[in-house]
Amino acid sequence: MNSCGTKSQKESEEHNEEAGHHDENDEGDHEQEGEEHHRDEGADESNSETMMWMPGDQPFTGMLKLAQGDKQQLAPTVSTESDGTKTLNLTLTGSKVILLFDGALENVGANLQFKTDGFQGQVALVHHYKDASNYDYVTLTNSAMKLGRVENGKDKVMDNKEIKMPADWATLTVSSAGEHYKGLLNEELVNHGHGETRAAGQVGVLLSGKGKVMLRMMEVMKLTE
Repeated sequence: MNSCGTKSQKESEEHNEEAGHHDENDEGDHEQEGEEHHRDEGADESNSETMMWMPGDQPFTGMLKLAQGDKQQLAPTVSTESDGTKTLNLTLTGSKVILLFDGALENVGANLQFKTDGFQGQVALVHHYKDASNYDYVTLTNSAMKLGRVENGKDKVMDNKEIKMPADWATLTVSSAGEHYKGLLNEELVNHGHGETRAAGQVGVLLSGKGKVMLRMMEVMKLTE
């Protein structure tokens, strides 16, 4: 997920994975099992470089908060797979829904694991979010994936590619470092664009349309240019 001089997501993940293996070996099997159980309960994780959200036992708990949308109309539920993985299930009826992390970041990368069912609309990652009229985004619909910026309510498209919405679980990724922006789907580069650097803002998910959307994990990473 690197952006022209930015350390790639893959490199960061490999580094984190190596560090994780080292820590697990030092801490022993008992603490590792405890961590896995903690994850199964739908915990948030954060440090100075990374924030991660996974659904809890109840909808809209944890660091990814509902900032716009009617909770009752969304009919949110949390389901649990046989392996303990939890999923936040939302039913959209046409209105816009925004979920945001607290805090503001400048150079940022984000991954969202999602799935749709009978959905007609858009699934988007937003960043440098100030308000509903000012934010950057990568958005996926049933026919295209688009990278762009909304400024004072006006949409400026940096890159637009024809692509279909995945039928199964997928990972939508955005990278913003300096003036370089990228959008990826399942680790494949789809969009690449350039724009003026923006002041730090929030990161989150934007959904709009009709149908079901399921969210399983969102990870936000601080990047360096």
